[in-house]
Amino acid sequence: MSLTLVYSTRQQNTAFSEYLKQTCGVEEVEILQFINPGHYSLSQIYNHALTRAEYDLIVFVHDDVIFETSRWGICLINHFTHSNFGILGVAGTTHLSNTGIWWQDKTKMMGIIKHHQNGKTWTSRYCNDFGDKILPAVCVDGVFIAVHRKRIHTVFNESLPGFHFYDIDFCLTNHVVGVKIGVIFNIKLIHHSIGTTNEQWENNRLRFIASHAYHLPCHVKGEIFIDTFPIILPRYPSVSIIILHKSKNYLLFNCLLSIAEKSTYPNYEVIIVDTGSSITELAEIEAFIAITLLKIKLIKTNYYHFARSNNETVALIDSELILFCNNDIELINDAISRMVQVYVENSENCGTIGCRLYFADGTIQHAGIDIVLHSEQDLKIGHKGFLSYYQYIKDVEPNILGSTAAFLLIERNLFNKIGGFNPNYLDCLEDVELNLACISDNKINFFVGSAACYHFESQTRNTKGLIQAEDYQRLLQYIQSNSEIAKRVHYCNK
Repeated sequence: MSLTLVYSTRQQNTAFSEYLKQTCGVEEVEILQFINPGHYSLSQIYNHALTRAEYDLIVFVHDDVIFETSRWGICLINHFTHSNFGILGVAGTTHLSNTGIWWQDKTKMMGIIKHHQNGKTWTSRYCNDFGDKILPAVCVDGVFIAVHRKRIHTVFNESLPGFHFYDIDFCLTNHVVGVKIGVIFNIKLIHHSIGTTNEQWENNRLRFIASHAYHLPCHVKGEIFIDTFPIILPRYPSVSIIILHKSKNYLLFNCLLSIAEKSTYPNYEVIIVDTGSSITELAEIEAFIAITLLKIKLIKTNYYHFARSNNETVALIDSELILFCNNDIELINDAISRMVQVYVENSENCGTIGCRLYFADGTIQHAGIDIVLHSEQDLKIGHKGFLSYYQYIKDVEPNILGSTAAFLLIERNLFNKIGGFNPNYLDCLEDVELNLACISDNKINFFVGSAACYHFESQTRNTKGLIQAEDYQRLLQYIQSNSEIAKRVHYCNK
């Protein structure tokens, strides 16, 4: 196929035309240069280009861009040839709020782009790199907009003067009528400027939100990308999956069914620790165990305490590995095999192993634990990638602080050596201390981004999102008393 490349410039810039020809790698390429010292808006210039272009694949690009990808035009043609997307860019978002500011919600941003200014070059990495995939978006940034002319339904809005919001308006008006918009990753570029806001930007923003009041906020759901290829290991250490449970059997059964369906790991048992279900609910669990092919043990207790309940259960088993699993977990792929693989490859120095967890809406609940100390008494504990779609490490990330015990793998001997979960915690944070204790024992904690599960968080507890003051202070004191751990915590003066 062929390409038409369009750019606006304040003065004659034939060198950029030659640069585009040389770097795009496409033989049949048309260059449309528009010399515009400010007399016309970008919308007017781009609409003129849409009618004048010889070819249907058209790229609108700023004239201060350097391409780091050789033959980038071939990559772009392949994207349009093998998909039904109509508009593609290198940076964008899945969510556009009623403010019209596409970069407002950092968790929904996508793309990787370099900027250069004042002799410095840096990478703006809005999410991880997805190679040759296309991520669905509401809009893309105007530094690089590629369109398939036969797939778009509306042109640029010429009521927007100057050089602001032409890109967001163009994308949104096409998106609402069904044109697919996406962000790509295999075209790398450097933009020799950074976006700035001014009075015209604000005026165009107000025009934009006034004309799209019925369309904002606008959102597209992200995709969950997973690996599904089978994992072959040199050995398969025994794994005991411990699930604390009370009532709401549908959660437990969905969890167990997902293990049976998604995992091919051959050497595991499931231990259900029921902490107070009714007689009827227990009978349902026993009936499920009787007909399933899973190897399941049921332990009945009359109380729930996360640390003590898990510690007491570990004391009863002799498996090499322990997998702590909430009853509201559902496997998306064979997360168990992928996590055990990391243990087998790093058994000498392995601490905890966690995975990528999703909320039901497809946003990330967990991609590793993050701890920030804002002051001596202001500790913030959160999850990496929280509420984003694509901000996580795709494969394996070593040397993390740790992962949530909602789905956490650890060697049984190591768990016992560091004393298990600290039972002094009332409701939560005992798993954070467990991760940090592994680091204190000179172990490496891993996050396995290729292992994925849903986490229908805390549906059997009434304290979701709450941290007892005593638990908070206990963890803070643990960090402050351990110099090696304190070095690993992020500090912020704000």
